[in-house]
Amino acid sequence: MGGLKGSISPSATINHHPEPISVIVAAKNEARKLPALLSSIAQLESPEVDYEIIIVSDHSTDETNQVIANWDGKFGIRFIDFQGEIPGVIGKKAALQTGIDAAKYDVLAFTDADCQLPPNWLIEISHSMNPELDYMLGYSTIYQAMDESDLKLVNFERSIYYALAAAGLAHGKAITSSACNHVYRKSLFERAGGFDGIGHIMSGDDDLLLIKMMPHIKKAIYNPRPDLQVSCFEDKSLARQYHKNIRRASKFKHHPPYLKRLSVAIFLYFIMFYVALILLFCTKLNLLLLAAILLKTASELFISQYHLKLVNKTHLGILYFPQILIFPLQFVFYAIRGSIGKYRWK
Repeated sequence: MGGLKGSISPSATINHHPEPISVIVAAKNEARKLPALLSSIAQLESPEVDYEIIIVSDHSTDETNQVIANWDGKFGIRFIDFQGEIPGVIGKKAALQTGIDAAKYDVLAFTDADCQLPPNWLIEISHSMNPELDYMLGYSTIYQAMDESDLKLVNFERSIYYALAAAGLAHGKAITSSACNHVYRKSLFERAGGFDGIGHIMSGDDDLLLIKMMPHIKKAIYNPRPDLQVSCFEDKSLARQYHKNIRRASKFKHHPPYLKRLSVAIFLYFIMFYVALILLFCTKLNLLLLAAILLKTASELFISQYHLKLVNKTHLGILYFPQILIFPLQFVFYAIRGSIGKYRWK
């Protein structure tokens, strides 16, 4: 709760001189999804400062280069065709490193090629990134089609992770992040040594990097305001989601001790929950056990609804009831499966 209460207030106003912004997008074989992102870029309201949008094609073999090239020089877009290698840095991180090196400004904003930006996204960033702020995380919603409802279990699950991320930022202990909508300073990235030490890991350009940068951050904050919220579009592919979850869980071995302890505690918490449910239904009614389960349910529902209210998505709260059984099982499964590794990126 403390982390959510410390998030940027919906009534916050600008009281500093805005800084110019470099937006960086890494795109690998995203020719089909890029037009939607590019169209949303064309509709961005211009902030009172200069900005640039750097789109790095990461060894693309489809029509990605042609799609971006048609927009090069328009709406602040700069196209970089990255076909090289960076020693010690692999995968998406190498493409991001290329974009960061090319960026003209200190404030770096990141999104993904399969996302769409709200019209006031740049304005919200310029208003929020004051001189004392080094890192800012924004909210995102998952869709599979333009006309689809956001009433999806994955969005309730993401809300849980964002609430955890907010708590971590408020207490100076990075827990998780999201590459599709976060902002940090180039000077912070360089101060923390960039991707040194984590560049060889295929994933982790968001959370592992935040963990690495955290000791160097003056102030980090979660901004749930609607003007910063992006929409992301994922394929209707259970296989892709399966490998994505494995990829996330496989980073456990790279986490600092405090985050490993937290992960183990959550793992045991969910195991105990299932054991309590089994005992409740298979043995004589235990009022103390029932009270503990009801207290757990009430507290989780309250916290999740508090966060959903911040992002104007209270209607997702109804998904808590199926998720209360599915999410713990999923967490336990991927915690075990992720320790084995072996996943596909795309």
